[in-house]
Amino acid sequence: MKNIKIPNCPVCGSTISKVLYTDRNRRDGIDCSGTYVKCNNCKLIYLNERPEWETIAGYYSSTESKHTNTGIVNLAEVLTKSKVPFWKKILRKFISRPHSWPIKEVEKGTFNILDIGCGCGAKLLEFNQRGYDVWGLDVGIQSIQKCKELLPNGHFICGELQTAGLPKETFDYIRIDNALEHMPNCSEVIKECYQILKKGGKLIIYVPHGNSITMRILGKYSISSWIPFHLQLFTKKSIYKLLKDSGFDDIKTHYCTPSSWIILSIFQLFNKNSTSAIKINYPAWIDFVIYPFNYILDRLGISEELIAVGKK
Repeated sequence: MKNIKIPNCPVCGSTISKVLYTDRNRRDGIDCSGTYVKCNNCKLIYLNERPEWETIAGYYSSTESKHTNTGIVNLAEVLTKSKVPFWKKILRKFISRPHSWPIKEVEKGTFNILDIGCGCGAKLLEFNQRGYDVWGLDVGIQSIQKCKELLPNGHFICGELQTAGLPKETFDYIRIDNALEHMPNCSEVIKECYQILKKGGKLIIYVPHGNSITMRILGKYSISSWIPFHLQLFTKKSIYKLLKDSGFDDIKTHYCTPSSWIILSIFQLFNKNSTSAIKINYPAWIDFVIYPFNYILDRLGISEELIAVGKK
């Protein structure tokens, strides 16, 4: 399969970059390769030599059922139960990734939120329970079907943001949770988000961190290194520039390390020849044990995940 070369950085347009490594797909049994480079200007890490987008889109279609997250669906089922065990509430509040940060509970029907790349809708379920009118957008047909089953009062669109036809100044909040790194047109997506946000609205982005400890030490074995699906891995400088150039103000960045990401990276390192997804199960108390280590990584700015918030 012949790869194409991306001449310009997707964020700043620079043509000067440093080659990091060339690798193959390690999780999905797909026969393809790619080369990650780092932009000398904005420090974005992006997949320079890679299959054409039409080919990658075909890979999504062939692997959608495999990557429809049953774990998220199970979480959603737990959240819909009237009584959630106290220890699970504590775990989600202090240990789990802050999906809902910084959005507070509101009076029902007063605010709305759009989740781009909403998956099966479990995160939107929580916002719906906290009073928000929820909207979800995803390219996966199966994911949208699950969303409609989970949230019959929600609004869901199957497709891409630019062709969704959403009116300007519609949303109070927009979330992009581990989806922006998959998009070949990330700059256009963020500009469109700015257009459809209300004045004073906020965009919250979660992305794999290009300067994470596993990317620094493990490189191609990091769980964030996912050829050909992760087209770009953002750094603090590159995500700030992306938001600023799209018109956002009061931009803040935060760090977070989901425990499973480090564990999965280590498993991937010790299974170098694997071509299938690594699945591991570990007891919830492991998160408590690892949390102090994750906290230190976050304070040092080498977390596994980068969170950015911009205001219109």
